[in-house]
Amino acid sequence: MSPAGLSRRRLLLLATVAAAGLALPACSKSRAGAVTTIRLQQGKPEVVDYFNSLIRDFEAKNPDIHVVQDFNGGNWVPGLIRDDPADVVTNAYSVTTSDFTKKGIFADLSDLPAAGMTDPKALELINSFGRYKESELNALPFSLAAAGVIYNKDLFAEHGVEVPTTWSDFLAACETFKDAGLTPVYGTFKDSWTLGQPYGYVSGGNVDLAGFFSRMPRTSADLEIGSEATFGRTFKTATDNFLTVLGYMQDDAGSRGYTDGNAAFAKGKAAMYMQGPWALSELTTINPDIKLGTFALPMSDDPEETQAQVTLDMTFSITRSTPRMDAAKRFVSYLMEPAVVTAYNNKFSAFSPLKGAAKTPNEQVAGLQPLIAGGKYYLNMTNYFPPAITLNNYFQTLALNGEADAFLSTLDDAWHRVAARNA
Repeated sequence: MSPAGLSRRRLLLLATVAAAGLALPACSKSRAGAVTTIRLQQGKPEVVDYFNSLIRDFEAKNPDIHVVQDFNGGNWVPGLIRDDPADVVTNAYSVTTSDFTKKGIFADLSDLPAAGMTDPKALELINSFGRYKESELNALPFSLAAAGVIYNKDLFAEHGVEVPTTWSDFLAACETFKDAGLTPVYGTFKDSWTLGQPYGYVSGGNVDLAGFFSRMPRTSADLEIGSEATFGRTFKTATDNFLTVLGYMQDDAGSRGYTDGNAAFAKGKAAMYMQGPWALSELTTINPDIKLGTFALPMSDDPEETQAQVTLDMTFSITRSTPRMDAAKRFVSYLMEPAVVTAYNNKFSAFSPLKGAAKTPNEQVAGLQPLIAGGKYYLNMTNYFPPAITLNNYFQTLALNGEADAFLSTLDDAWHRVAARNA
C-alpha cells in the first residue's frame, strides 16, 4: 500500500517507531550489550526532577535498562484503557486505581523483597480496596503523606495551650483562643476541596473507614441484596463533630480560599490550620520565622484511640501484560530500597511505609511520627469515593447550611446511584 493510502493513525505510529529507532542506538552507545527500555508513568509534577535523578542513578547501576519517565498525569488511565500501559505505574492509591487492580491489570508483587519489608498496616490499607486474587499484592506503598492539624507553636505557648490529646482538650483549646480574640482554626471553604481535611479527620476518628466502605454496595446486584451500611447510620457523630470544628473558624471562612488561608495563618491570624503537609513550605515561604507543628486531631477522650490520617501518596504497580517484567521488577525493587524510600519521604515531608523506618527529621510533622510508627493511621475517607460523586461540593453545602441529615442522605443517594450503574 502506498503512503497515501495509510491511515493517519498508522502514519503516526510509524513516525513514533522511527523516532524510537533513532533514539535507542544513541542510548546504546553508552551501554554495553542490549538495552531494555521501560516506561514509568508518574503524575506528580513537583517530583519530576527528583525522579529523573533516581532514574539516572538506577541506570548507572543497571546499564542494561533505560527508563523513560512519562509525567503527564492524565495519561495513565487512558493508557490502560487503550492497552498501551506504562510498564511501571505510580499513583496515589484510591478507588480509581483499585478498579484496575480488581480487573487484573496489575501484576503480583508479593515475591519482591520490598513486600516483606513493608508495614503490614500500609498493605492492609491497599488491600482494603479489594484484590484481583486474595494471594496477590498488586501495589507497593512508597510514601505516606500524613496530615493533621497544623498549629502555631508560638501562639500555643503565648496562650498557655498544650497540644490536645483528647477531643475535650481540643475544644478547650479552641475556647481559650476564642476568648483571647484569636481565631482558633482558619477556614477556607470557598475552595471546597479544603473541607476534605477537617471532615477526613472527624470521620477517620469516629468510623472504621476501611470496614465501612467494604460493606457499602458497589453494584446493582449489591443493591438488590441490601446492606445495613449507610452514611446516615454511621457518620452522624462525625458530621456533628465537623460542624463543631467549623464553628471555631472565622466568620468569613466561606469567602476565603486556600491562598487566603496560607497568607493569614502565616501572619499569625489563627492558632490552627487544617491542611496537609503540602501547605508547610508555602507557610514558611510567606513567613520564614513561623514555628509550626502538626498533631492528629483526637476524636475521643481516650488518647490511645487517636490515629493519624494518611494518603497512600505514591504506590508502585507493574502492568501484568508487560513483556519487560524482569526489568520493571528490578526498577521497582531499586525504588523500594530503604535508602531511596527514606530520602524521598524526608525531602517531601512524608513518611516511609517500611518497617523500622528512621524517624523523620522534619520537626513540622514530627508530632505524627509515633502514630505512623505504631501503625495507628487510617486512609482519608475521600479516597474511597468514586470520582462520579462530587463530594467536595457536598462538603461545601454542609458547611454553608449546617444541615447534617440532608448531607448524609445526599451521600447515600449519590452512592446508590453510582452503584446502580455498575453491573
